[in-house]
Amino acid sequence: MLFNSYAFVFGFLPIVLLGYALLAARAGTARWPLWWLVACSAVFYTIWNPINLLIIAPSLVVNYFLARALQHRVANHKQPDRTASAMLLAGIVFNLCFLGYFKYRNFFVDSINQVFLTQWPLLEILLPLGISFITFQKIAFLVDVRVGNVKQFELVDFLIFVAFFPQLIAGPIVHYREMVPQFQKATPQIELHNLCIGLCLFAMGLFKKAVLADGIAPHASSLFAMSDRGEPLGLFYAWLGALAFTLQVYFDFSGYSDMAIGLARMFGIRLPVNFDSPLKATSIIDFWNRWHMTLTRFLTAYIYAPIALHLTRKRMAQGKSMVAAAGSRPAAFFVLVATPTLITMFLSGLWHGAGMTFVLYGLLHGSLLVVNHAWRQWRPRWNRQRYQRVMRPIGFVLTLACVVFAMALFKSQTVAGALHMMRAMLGLDGAVLPQAVLGRLGAPGAWLQAAGVSGDFYSGTGFVSLVLWAVVLLVAATTLPNSLELMARFNPALGKKASPVGPWSVSLNARWATVFGVTLLAGVMSLNQVSEFLYWQF
Repeated sequence: MLFNSYAFVFGFLPIVLLGYALLAARAGTARWPLWWLVACSAVFYTIWNPINLLIIAPSLVVNYFLARALQHRVANHKQPDRTASAMLLAGIVFNLCFLGYFKYRNFFVDSINQVFLTQWPLLEILLPLGISFITFQKIAFLVDVRVGNVKQFELVDFLIFVAFFPQLIAGPIVHYREMVPQFQKATPQIELHNLCIGLCLFAMGLFKKAVLADGIAPHASSLFAMSDRGEPLGLFYAWLGALAFTLQVYFDFSGYSDMAIGLARMFGIRLPVNFDSPLKATSIIDFWNRWHMTLTRFLTAYIYAPIALHLTRKRMAQGKSMVAAAGSRPAAFFVLVATPTLITMFLSGLWHGAGMTFVLYGLLHGSLLVVNHAWRQWRPRWNRQRYQRVMRPIGFVLTLACVVFAMALFKSQTVAGALHMMRAMLGLDGAVLPQAVLGRLGAPGAWLQAAGVSGDFYSGTGFVSLVLWAVVLLVAATTLPNSLELMARFNPALGKKASPVGPWSVSLNARWATVFGVTLLAGVMSLNQVSEFLYWQF
């Protein structure tokens, strides 16, 4: 079921809230309201396709009993315990194999067929919704049990942690210790204060998705479809197409994140921040600290850090140089920074999708991160104020350009289509504009034609519409406060503490109620053509 659907907004959500409120008021225990949420989450997951639950259920059973056994082992044995570590490793391998079969089996078989000219058959495998998010969450749970962060848990605690519907399909990726203590509070209830805050966040998220992301989506899709077919685009159309998709996925994922946080807040639960105005970033490192933040946190803790620690210990044992703040040798930087970064981003790209375009997307961002880390290592040592004054605007422009350029890989259906788009973005296919636009530009139009820009017979109205969409959304994404900043006084999410009141700060009064009422109405009125969230495919 989609958040951005009439069935969810006017059917599922009111029923879930009402049932939770009634059980919280009458049950006398926190368990029954939680079981209600588990049951509703199962309905939410299966209503799309009941087979989803049949596929994912065995994995939940295995993880639950393995976590139980692991918890008992940790509680009754002193550290270090090789048996407990082996049990954890078995759980991780099981989850990765489960994910690998459903998401990557055909990708790897197809890759082998292409490399070795074999003819292994590809299977029609149903990919369960949100399998990547669910898998990472189960792995994080097992790790937390192994290290002792989870002392005890019941079946309902495990299920509500894994399957809570606001973050079930597309995150955020949460830790047990972040979420379950909130569910275990003595008196679960629907509070008007939390309901209002959650509804405001949900309204903003629905507007971003249904009005903004879906509004610019046709422009991005049409230009990328042309690229995948090998049709000529030219410099301007290529950059506008990539920028349009960047803004589409930005407001799509930002909208989902707002709705997930808002829905959880309606039940008094605060999810962690997962999206923090990444297009305002002034470096690629800053970008990944703002974009899909819980995924970055997971990859850093469970992939990057262990690899970097292993390589560091190995070099120390060999008596070789380390990375230092005052300057490092290139060999040390390559081994201790570049290598774990590239491995982590390769896996990040593969996590996003079972395709070579996603692998290349991850490696491209990994390379950009390595360059960014190298710049921080060997950049000119100016005073801080001078550096910020000169480099922040440069870093902002370069980061935005790199993010938009890389989106050609993220969106394209094939590597050939992505390379075709990138070639056009580099100006290797010339530059064209609609003749109707060139003819109305006067002297600037004549100058552009003299510089080699040619006219074509594409729709001038369509081009102007695309430019207006891109400019408005880009300005909004890079200058306006985000949803969590607007709601800052209400401590809207984990990792966002209540902050002092600012000029944009929202208050729960009639004026802001009108604003959010109009916002919600605009979002609801745009649901006549329901579209999936882009991150639901992961």
